[in-house]
Amino acid sequence: MKIAVIGASGLIGTRLVSFLKEKFEIVELSRSRGFDVVNRESVQKVLSDINPSIILHLAAKTNVDECEKDKENDLKKLVELSLINQKSNLISFGQINPLDWRDENSAFSINTVGTKNLVDFSLKNNSKLIYISTDFVFSGNEEYYTEESLSSPINWYGQTKFWGEEFVNLLPNPLIVRLSYLYGYRNNIKKDFVWKIMELLEAKKEISLVFDQIITPTFIDDIVFGLKLLIEKEAVGTYHLVGESFLSPFEIGQEITQIFSFETSKIKKVTGDEFYQNRAKRPFQTRLKNDKLEKLGFKTKTFKEALILIKNNLSGTL
Repeated sequence: MKIAVIGASGLIGTRLVSFLKEKFEIVELSRSRGFDVVNRESVQKVLSDINPSIILHLAAKTNVDECEKDKENDLKKLVELSLINQKSNLISFGQINPLDWRDENSAFSINTVGTKNLVDFSLKNNSKLIYISTDFVFSGNEEYYTEESLSSPINWYGQTKFWGEEFVNLLPNPLIVRLSYLYGYRNNIKKDFVWKIMELLEAKKEISLVFDQIITPTFIDDIVFGLKLLIEKEAVGTYHLVGESFLSPFEIGQEITQIFSFETSKIKKVTGDEFYQNRAKRPFQTRLKNDKLEKLGFKTKTFKEALILIKNNLSGTL
C-alpha cells in the first residue's frame, strides 16, 4: 500500500515514517521538500505521479497566535471574493477558487484551501484522504467532547481547521482524526510543549503554567500506531486519537518534576487569562473522549505512563 505523507518532516511525520516505512510504501512530502498544498497545479502533478492509495494530510499552519494574525487579511479577501457570510461565518465552499490563494501563506490558504486541493485530488483519483484535525475545533465550554459534539471554534486556527473538516466530509469515505497537545521523545528539529518545559527545568528557570485550563495531552507514538490501526481497519468517519489523561498545564509540569526529579518550586501557577493576555483565545476545557477508538481495540497511554517511557528511553529521539 502506497501512502503519501504530507507534512512528513514534522513531529508526527518523522516518527511515523521511522516506525511504518517497513509496513507501508511511504512517500514523504513536505514544504521543506518543495511540496506546497496551496499550489493546486503542483498538488495535482506530484500526487498524480505518485498515485497513492492513501494521502495522510499532516500539513497545517498550527501556530495559534500567528494564525490569528492572518484572520484580518483572510477575512478581507473572503469578503472581496464574496465567499463568506460574516454574520453566520458560513463559507461558499463551491465558489472557492484555489488559484486565488496560490501565493498566500495564511491559515486559511494552508489549512482550508490546501485541504480542498487534496480533497479534489482524492475525489478525482479515488485516493483515501486521512485528515489530521485538532481539539481547537471546539469552544472549550463543555465538560467533555466526543466525535459527535458540535464544533464551535473560537480562534482562526480552529476555524480554518474546521473548514478543512467540512471539505473532507464531502468525500464518500472521509477519515478525520482529531489530536490534542502532542508530545514525545526529544526532537532535534522542533520541541513539543513537554520538552519546552523540560529544558527550562533543566536550566533551573522558573516557569509559569496555567492551572485553570484542562487539556488532553497525547503521546506521539500512540498517534502513530493509532493511525496504523485506522488504516488497517479501513476506518471511515471522525475519530479522537488522544491520550487517557485530562490535566492542566500546571499539573503537567508537576508530573514532569516528579518523574524527572526536578525542583517543584520552579513551577508557578498562573491563570489562563493572564498567560494568554493579548494572544489568540484558547478553548479552556478540551477533555476529548476516545471511546470510539477504544472500541476498535486501541488504548492510548496516560500522561504518566508515557513520561515513564520517555524517561526510560532518553536515548530515543524523534
